[in-house]
Amino acid sequence: MTFTSFLLKTVETLTPFTTLTSLSAKLTDVPMGKFTQFLIKNFIKTFNINLDEVANSDITSYKTFNDFFIRKLKPELRPIDSDCIAVCPTDGTIGHAGIIDAGRLIQAKGLDYSLKALVGGNEQDSKCFENGRFACIYLSPANYHRIHMPIDGKLVKTIHVPGKLFPVGKNNISNMPDLYTVNERLVCFFETSIGTLCVVMVGAALVGSIHTSWSGTIDRKVGLEIKTYENEDIRYSKGDEIGYFKYGSTVITLWPENGGEVAKDLQENLPVKMGRSMIV
Repeated sequence: MTFTSFLLKTVETLTPFTTLTSLSAKLTDVPMGKFTQFLIKNFIKTFNINLDEVANSDITSYKTFNDFFIRKLKPELRPIDSDCIAVCPTDGTIGHAGIIDAGRLIQAKGLDYSLKALVGGNEQDSKCFENGRFACIYLSPANYHRIHMPIDGKLVKTIHVPGKLFPVGKNNISNMPDLYTVNERLVCFFETSIGTLCVVMVGAALVGSIHTSWSGTIDRKVGLEIKTYENEDIRYSKGDEIGYFKYGSTVITLWPENGGEVAKDLQENLPVKMGRSMIV
């Protein structure tokens, strides 16, 4: 067991998740010289990070752990599929993808969760996705953590939903009801050629923060925070970066019933990379 594995296991066992995440956010954003370099090197070893993919592979140039964690990749390694309607917004592993049935989405075998609760509890926000489609991508610590636009679109609204910070690993996904509607999340609505498309960035234990390209790092608050952007011309093209996670989590994409189908090979546990087909 590497030092990184031991540290994560120990702290997760002994510390409440909210406290752990707060501590993680502070420590990973602080320059700590040789100790930072030690953490980064252990992280690379623990999760078998391929440095050949990294745009800047000079480890000594990263002053904090998070500087490395949100590393950019060489752009040619994530080509954007131009033949499909929309692409996967991030690297990761498919949790589930398919039809939103009677206002419910599949979390795991025997478990589902509410569409309305996922997007913040307002029926007006959820009804355009009734009988629509969804794709859920889990990001492990080893994955590239920047999030990209699945399709050309204009940002119209975001809803920050405060919540818990439970881990989103396989054990919790398979056993904890309503995991994605309990955890903190940022729900982003875009106007696109296929109708309203929603990208939900779900927080989790050890996620120091959720960061967006249009408003920076999201501050954790007590109540719902709704921001509208209809009068601002904030547009992104297919494949443009729209945010990132500081540590692993989940991205759920929602789209309307007539907006296209889930790519046939997007099955549970399939590893995917940003830019490959998602909606066809």
